[in-house]
Amino acid sequence: MKTDDKTLNMLDLRIVGQGATSKIYRDGDTAVKVYESASLGQVENEAARQRFAFDAGLPVPAVFGVRKLEGNAVALDMAYIDGQPLMRLGMDKEERKAAVLSLVKLQRKVHAVNANGQPKQTELLAWKIRHTGYLDAPRVDRLLLLLNRLDTGGTNLCHGDFHPLNILNDGGKHWLIDWVDATAGNTLADACRTYVIFKQFITRMSGVYLRAFCDETGARKEDVLAWFPVAAAARLADNPGDTRNAGLLHSIEDWYASNR
Repeated sequence: MKTDDKTLNMLDLRIVGQGATSKIYRDGDTAVKVYESASLGQVENEAARQRFAFDAGLPVPAVFGVRKLEGNAVALDMAYIDGQPLMRLGMDKEERKAAVLSLVKLQRKVHAVNANGQPKQTELLAWKIRHTGYLDAPRVDRLLLLLNRLDTGGTNLCHGDFHPLNILNDGGKHWLIDWVDATAGNTLADACRTYVIFKQFITRMSGVYLRAFCDETGARKEDVLAWFPVAAAARLADNPGDTRNAGLLHSIEDWYASNR
């Protein structure tokens, strides 16, 4: 099976989702997530993390397998979920608040899983901070020191990219997708990552999310926000060139200036 759009259309496969590095096609009851540039090993790692979450009893699409396609493309085959993102345009204030509460409850279920033996959160965060392309050596070093100071050696399952577009509602159940950055780590770091994404894309809901997370878990807001420079710096590595990165860079610079 070729992975160019023309061939896929000839096979009556349609795109049902698209991310920064992949496209997702529907083939009956199967979702085919196609990576044009990822290695076979990288996609197998994602599949292993998703299988771990599935085996833990979380609402996650079953993984059917990983295969190489013609050219350099790799496909991850999984169960197709016929659902809509948790938050959508046109929702009113109360609907958005209800969606955030559902998100937090699902996030708490993920965090309740012991992920000892899975990839370490701190190692992934450190790698991203070193490879942002935006930060000079002094800032990277200071951020890595903060990361080491905050690290508690936690082994809770952390999704790593927990936001409304990665939660699908099929009309009766919420499903959590996109497990590429799942790790064992600190729940507050995972929550701060979600907070950063809300700040970037749905700013008015970031405070709603933070309050809901703290109310639900008993965490203190200041403990979640202590991770903000680390979470913001790691986020820079995900979308290089994105204009929204300017706000993250400004926040990191303010933190760096006040901690020199």
